[in-house]
Amino acid sequence: MISQRGLRAEDRPLIAALLESVPAFTDDERAVALELVDVTLSQPSTDGYGYRFVLSFQGAPGGDGAPRLLGYLCYGRTPMTQSTYDLYWIATSPDFSRSGVARGLVSTMESEIAREGGGLVRVETGSREGHGAAVRFYDAVQFTRAAVLDDFYAPGDDLMIYTKRVAPARASAAPSAGETSARGEAPARGEAPARGEAAARSDTPPPGEPALYDAAFGYRDYAAERDFLLACARRFGGRPVQRVLSWACGPARHLEAFAELGVGCAGADGSAAMIAFAERAACARGAGAGIRFSCAELDERPDVAPVDLSFVPLSAIHQLATPAALERHLRLAASLLLPGGVHVIEATHPTDLTPSGVNRTEWTELRGEQSIDARFRIHIERSTPDRVVPVTLEVVCSARRNGGAPRELSSIRQEATWYVPDLAGWRRVAERVPELSLVATLGDFNVDVPFEHAAAWRLILVLKRL
Repeated sequence: MISQRGLRAEDRPLIAALLESVPAFTDDERAVALELVDVTLSQPSTDGYGYRFVLSFQGAPGGDGAPRLLGYLCYGRTPMTQSTYDLYWIATSPDFSRSGVARGLVSTMESEIAREGGGLVRVETGSREGHGAAVRFYDAVQFTRAAVLDDFYAPGDDLMIYTKRVAPARASAAPSAGETSARGEAPARGEAPARGEAAARSDTPPPGEPALYDAAFGYRDYAAERDFLLACARRFGGRPVQRVLSWACGPARHLEAFAELGVGCAGADGSAAMIAFAERAACARGAGAGIRFSCAELDERPDVAPVDLSFVPLSAIHQLATPAALERHLRLAASLLLPGGVHVIEATHPTDLTPSGVNRTEWTELRGEQSIDARFRIHIERSTPDRVVPVTLEVVCSARRNGGAPRELSSIRQEATWYVPDLAGWRRVAERVPELSLVATLGDFNVDVPFEHAAAWRLILVLKRL
């Protein structure tokens, strides 16, 4: 299990050991990092301008056994500014590089800044070889390089200033109630997401399974992911995008984002209850007229017209538990793509089937007095040599009133068997579908971040219809 919390006194030696394990840091840099820890522990801030820490652990802090510190982040408000923050320090264990730890820390920081009304985040780093991974990381998490001061630290070691604008949090709508119970089809992502936003309403009834699933994954930035998919089509495809198809579409939030741009949309999902929920939710938000739904599994042909862009989100592709099933899906995708169109698959990073990967995740979405608590696990101890592994997803909706104990309102538990190929396995499957060409393997929702990038935390495959 990976969890996050703030700084405690007993964390100082853990942070010191972590800093020693990172070869990119100099002794002076380690001393400065520990000085921030000491100041925070000895002189806690009371004016909101002190240093703030987010620590990521493997194993529950305070539980049985000693939790392992995977990484930490230090940030705070910039003095004499209205809404600017400085990211002072971020460090992760070398054993957990490219596993999503650093990205999860940044997401939590951004979530907290959003709750406070949003603002500008600034980070400074050097350009020397030891900081090369940091430079690539800030590019990957969509910070903008705002300035470069040549030879600032030393000849050949420039000061690089990155910034990112964080929008204020919006109150999220409460999930719909009374949906028919059915097995939701799309699985969870393999990284701890930022915490959810509190909603304005507090008297909402408990959600049924499709709505509960929708609420649990409300942290996704669907507009940003839509823009990434369109960027894939521009960069790697050969035709403008006028129609899209989402396989395993679930609540169809991606399709609603496409409909906002006037793009024709089709969604396929194997759950009739999920399709019914998606139709009602899209209509309620004014997007229903632009989306056509079809009930079909990933290895079944949906009743939709050919499209320019298709995609499989949220690691749902791993429900296809054999290479033959993956091949069937790719052949179907090819048959529904127009020449020059692209098919994008958001897959789990292969390292998540190893102890150093992100294979246990917990997160919470807050909806007024309702708490949506989710747990996702890849049972790597039961994986086979063929990379077939059991997974579980549990989501519980609870209510807490007047400070009392939480009361469970509804819950779902999903068990499935996943097939998680490594990159070589994906290439072998793609080679058996000559209508498609594997044109890109990415490591993030960014067309400039390859799978081999140090900050890669996903495996995103882009295939072009020839």
